[in-house]
Amino acid sequence: MNGIDPKLILNALALLSQNSDLLNKFVQSLDMPNIPLPTLGGHVFWTTLAEYNGLKLQTNMITHHARILDKDDVRIAWGSVEAMDRALTRIVDFANRYNS
Repeated sequence: MNGIDPKLILNALALLSQNSDLLNKFVQSLDMPNIPLPTLGGHVFWTTLAEYNGLKLQTNMITHHARILDKDDVRIAWGSVEAMDRALTRIVDFANRYNS
């Protein structure tokens, strides 16, 4: 799975799907600017690496960059796979620190 820990991905997506405040803080903390745009869900050029409660982490088959979609297939984050890995790690760390 491109070097990303599958358990980390599912934990982070679970946390985001259950807490809209955490989702908003996550989006604001990203290095890459994001305009939340509706997508078609990635049925042609995207591979879904993980999905939880409607949130999806996907990679593009051509460009190999990654994105996170919400339950309505709106892009909430994008960047390199490594950037998404760092972002998902930050989500888990943030949630563990402040939700304990």
